[in-house]
Amino acid sequence: MEQRFTLEGGGVLTVREEGLRAVVTAQRPNDGRGLYRAYLQGAGGQVLLGTMAPEGAALKVRRTFSLDELRRKGAWPPRGGRAELSFSFTDSKAPEGWHWADPAGLRFREAELLRAAVQLGRALYRREGEGFALAYPFSCREPFPFPQLFCLAEPAELDGQRYLLFHFDTSGWPVLPEPFRQGGGENWGRA
Repeated sequence: MEQRFTLEGGGVLTVREEGLRAVVTAQRPNDGRGLYRAYLQGAGGQVLLGTMAPEGAALKVRRTFSLDELRRKGAWPPRGGRAELSFSFTDSKAPEGWHWADPAGLRFREAELLRAAVQLGRALYRREGEGFALAYPFSCREPFPFPQLFCLAEPAELDGQRYLLFHFDTSGWPVLPEPFRQGGGENWGRA
C-alpha cells in the first residue's frame, strides 16, 4: 500500500508499506537556496529522514524503517511530512573563532555519536585545547540536536543567533561545558 502527502515546506512525501517495513521517500524542487531536511510525521511524533540530496532537478531522500520503530517514535501511521531549510547557502559566514565543518571527518569515540552528527549535517566547529566543540542552531520549534547529549548541551548566542554547544575531548568523548568544569556557572550562555 502506498500513501502520498504534500510536504510542508514544498514537495511530496510517499510512504510504501512492505510487510513489516516502510519505505519513505521525500522529494522537493531544488531551489538552490541550501540544504533541506525531511521528516515523516505521525500523530505522536516525527522521524528525521535525513538531508535531501540532489537527483536531477529535485532534492530527494529515501529511507526504510521498521514499522515497530516508527510506532515507537509516534510516526506510524503517517499523517504527513515536512521539509525544512537546515542550511542556507546565502548565509554561510561563520561567527568569529568558528568555522564550518563536516562532522563525518571528525573523531567521535562512539559510532552512535558519529551517526547522529553526520545526520545533523554541517556544524560550526572550533578547537578547544586538545578537543573540540560543535555548535548547532537551536529553536524550540525544531527537534533537539544530539538528544543523546541533552544534559551536556551549553546554550550560547553566536552573532545574534541561538546555538547549542557540545564539547568533546581529544579522543571524541563528550565532556561537560566549561562553566561546570570550572565549578561555576556565572559565564553560562556566553560563547
